[in-house]
Amino acid sequence: MKFLACMFILAWTNACHSDEGDDETSTDPGQEVTYGDNRICVDGSSNGSQDGSASNPYRTIQAAIDAATNGDVITVAKGTYTETIQIDQKKVQLIGGFPGGGNFTALNPQANITIINGKSNAPCILVNIDARSISGSVVISGFTIRNGQQGIALWGGWSGYLNNITIENNIIENNGSQATNRGGAISVEGNNVTIKNNVIRNNKAGRGAAIGVTGDLTDFSITDNLIEKNTGYDDHAGGISISGTGTIARNTFDGNVAAASYNYGWGGGILIFGDDNTQTTVTLSHNVYRNNHAPSRGGAVFVDDGAIVKMEHELLYNNTSGENGSAIYVDADWRKKTSTLTMINCTASGNPSTAAIFVQGSITTVENCIFWNNGSDFDFIADGVSNAKLTVTYTLTQQGYTGTGNITSNPLFANAASGDFHVQSRNGRFNPATSQFVNDGANSPAIDAGNPSSAYANEPKPNGGRVNLGCYGNTVEASKSPN
Repeated sequence: MKFLACMFILAWTNACHSDEGDDETSTDPGQEVTYGDNRICVDGSSNGSQDGSASNPYRTIQAAIDAATNGDVITVAKGTYTETIQIDQKKVQLIGGFPGGGNFTALNPQANITIINGKSNAPCILVNIDARSISGSVVISGFTIRNGQQGIALWGGWSGYLNNITIENNIIENNGSQATNRGGAISVEGNNVTIKNNVIRNNKAGRGAAIGVTGDLTDFSITDNLIEKNTGYDDHAGGISISGTGTIARNTFDGNVAAASYNYGWGGGILIFGDDNTQTTVTLSHNVYRNNHAPSRGGAVFVDDGAIVKMEHELLYNNTSGENGSAIYVDADWRKKTSTLTMINCTASGNPSTAAIFVQGSITTVENCIFWNNGSDFDFIADGVSNAKLTVTYTLTQQGYTGTGNITSNPLFANAASGDFHVQSRNGRFNPATSQFVNDGANSPAIDAGNPSSAYANEPKPNGGRVNLGCYGNTVEASKSPN
């Protein structure tokens, strides 16, 4: 499984991600696309009559939506559309990035920038489905969405009818305010919601300035997004605030801040919290968290209120907090209901001043990980919870921690100062700058140091028949064994 930090080019998202198990496809910039008779066209620069055809497109997106029936595809030409948009009790595909001037087949959002410029008193795009079950899906793709009360708001999750929503290939920026409750860029609820390949930046909200859950959410997928410089003003959750069941994978969380209005607060990058109505079970996979901040605890990640979270192949560096848990904070709820975190093949480094992970009244298991150059690595308080525990095994920890297979030697990162946490190998270490393997002058003690029963088959040969420690263990970027 290939693990690369996300790269974003020409202000457009093209997230590098795992090759394994990813069978989703997206439209390449410049691709010729055709739609059947269900296509409706929009071009704000058109001056002719309006019937939604390529030669006589509507001049506003809302006019096209109003004319659409369920299943229609609305293709939007480049330009700035200053309007607030509502998709109400129907499912349509809203696709930006066409040249216009009669051409609605050459899709290229990079060249044909299509801006929805909202207003401070309403979401730029509101999707409301709560009256009945509607077949098909809602797709929002290819837009720059900015300056709204929220970027995109999904309503109706309580009804069970809000489902099959995809938000992809957008730039969602400068939405929300300190007064926005949750979800400055995207407020989300419903079933089978996919948020992928977006740049989500410079948004504001009380909680979850990038993505904030507002109701029941099940089977969600948040993948391959750049989530950067979003600001939360309430006491929890700078970047994402979420509960429910789903996967969050291959995203980069960079420079998000929680609790900007307070001198206390939790969860700079992401808050995952339990909910009394549904069990929160979330997998975090191949994400990068850097430069996030919370005034109190959980600079990058906060697991709370009985949530169950699995972290695998995660990289956390240069995150900060004022009290403890500069990278991760795991907490029980006020009723002493424990949260559960399992960390497998993760790397936490350069999270200063405090313990990188702080566990309070909860259950955390750490295996095959690297903790190095943090303020300290671990802190644990049972807090009166009888089954609370922190278990660390087969982990390289600078602090040292009692557990099977733990070691304390320098992991020999390739270049931590520049964010390269591959470990050195004389026989071959992956260089992300060239996507080639290079030979070092030393072998990291993290090579072949993982749990002997852990999977290792994704590592390049020679792999020693045993998994490496850290976020690149059991991936195609794992450093090669000495023999």
